[in-house]
Parts: sequence; structure tokens; C-alpha cells
Amino acid sequence: MTTLVTGGTGFLGRHLARLLAERGDRLRVLARPGADAGPLRALGAEVVEGDVGDEASVRAAAAGCGLVFHLAGVVSHRRRDLALLAAVNVDGTRRLLAAVEPGARVVHVSSVAAVGPASGPDRPADESRAFPEDAARFPYAATKRAGELAALEAAAAGADVVVANPGFLLGPGDVHGVSTWPVLAYLRGKVRVTVAGGLSFVDARDVARGLVALAERGRAGERTILAADAGNLTWDAFFDLVAAVSGTRRRTVRLPVRLAALAAAAPGPVSPDEVRAAARYWFYTAAKARRELGFTARPLADTVADTIGAPAAPVSLPAEPLEEGSG
Repeated sequence: MTTLVTGGTGFLGRHLARLLAERGDRLRVLARPGADAGPLRALGAEVVEGDVGDEASVRAAAAGCGLVFHLAGVVSHRRRDLALLAAVNVDGTRRLLAAVEPGARVVHVSSVAAVGPASGPDRPADESRAFPEDAARFPYAATKRAGELAALEAAAAGADVVVANPGFLLGPGDVHGVSTWPVLAYLRGKVRVTVAGGLSFVDARDVARGLVALAERGRAGERTILAADAGNLTWDAFFDLVAAVSGTRRRTVRLPVRLAALAAAAPGPVSPDEVRAAARYWFYTAAKARRELGFTARPLADTVADTIGAPAAPVSLPAEPLEEGSG
């Protein structure tokens, strides 16, 4: 059986590809022209050049594959990027689902963003949470939710599709700097303002293991959150952890979200759209994954230490949307 990974040249994709190669899968990766696929070829993967915007390359990559991990996506929280986000995260997902072999199992890697923010810091969301109406104003969350719905609709029509909702990824090997930038930006003094709100942080290596387990034991038509309950941290608590692990503490000031968004209108590491998204509580529970998959996550302090010890990209929030295999 051939296993296809889209988004395999990204952060999560490389960790997943390594696990699949180690267990002996015949591995195929869909990679954009110019992407660094060398480490994947070193694992023995067949590399098909193309992207999810091109039907011919998607069909060529999916041909003969009995297992498909769909990780490819674009990450941006800026409303100006909505059209691109929709083209990749929604239309690209539909194109991939239409191309897979009949009977193939598809693991669609969505995001906890598609679940939507929790209703409060003490009420982490689970898979049953209805997507909040006001979360549709966040372009990344809205397009990941739409892509996820396409996957669930395919499952309802009889396709063997399971959905994974990873938390916010940290750990070594973030080749594009999409996920780990808050850690390194804080250490280099580029983060001076915080807001209320927070994220659910989890190690990319643990999520990769969770994806393998989900492919083996997940139920078609269901979504499963792959996160760490102990990783639900406010921004202040998260930066306190980074300071404690690294031994480097930077002074930050908490501002109301409106004032922080106004300040972000000037050129800087984040935009007003990103500030507004950051001010929500993107907190989740992985109780289902623990119960059904035996999913576990290592201590977040260990993950932060490994993130600091293996920086893989420049420390700045990308000004442009980036393709990433984390969903």
C-alpha cells in the first residue's frame, strides 16, 4: 500500500513522514516545486511535484494510494488573505477528496481553529462544540472549518474520511517558522505587548503520533482533537513558561484588545487581525483522543526546551501567508 502525505515538506508533515517511513510505509509526498523535499527523499519517499491547486498533480499523487494524510494548507490570520486561504484550505481539500482512490482512508488534518474558540478560559471546547458565529470573522478559522465540512460531507456520502484537529504546534523542526515564532520572538525581545486570551499548545511530534493512531482506529465521519489539556495557556502564562525554561525574561505589558489592535496598525510583528484572534481563548480538551487512541502529550516545558534548542526559521511573524502542513 502506498501512503500519500500532502504538506509533507512542512513542520508537522516532516515529523509524520518520518514515522510512516520508520514503520515501513511506501511513502509518496505531494510537494510544491521549489520546496525542500530532500529530507523526504532521504526517507525513501517518492516526491510528486505540484500542489492542491492543480488537479492533474493531485490526481497523480493520489493514484494507487490506500492511505492519504491531507496536511497541506495556508496559514494566515489577515482578512486580506481570505481568497488565498479559501482557494487552498477549502477548494484544495475538495480537489484532494475528489482525487483519492475509492475505498482509500483519508486523514484530513484540520485544526482546532475549525472548532472555534472556547466560550471561556475555564471551559475548553471539545469535538461537539458548534462553530461560533462570530468566529467566522477570523479567516483562518473560517476556511479551516469550511475545508473540514467538505471532508465530513464526503464521509457522510460514504468516503472513509476521519478528521484530526491539532492544537497549536511547537517543537523542533518548524521549517517555515509558522508555529514556533512566539517562542523565539519573545526571547529576542520582539514581543512586548500581551492581551487576554491564549492558545492550546502541543508538541508536533506527539500530534504526528496521534495522526498515525487516528488512521488506524479513528471512526469515519468524526473529528478528533489532538491537543494537550495542560497546554491551554494564556499568553502571560505561556511567556512565563518560555522565560522559566530559557532563563531569559522579557518585560511585557498587558493591553486591552482594542488598544493593542490599534497599536498593531503600525508596522510590526503582528497585525490588528492577529491581535483580535489572539485575544480569544483557543482552549481545548483531548479527552476523546486519550480515551479512543491512547493519545498522550509530553510536558510542554520539554517541548519549549526543544523548540528553543532547535530554531529552524527566522524569528518574525511572516508578513505573507505561508503554506504549512499543520492544518
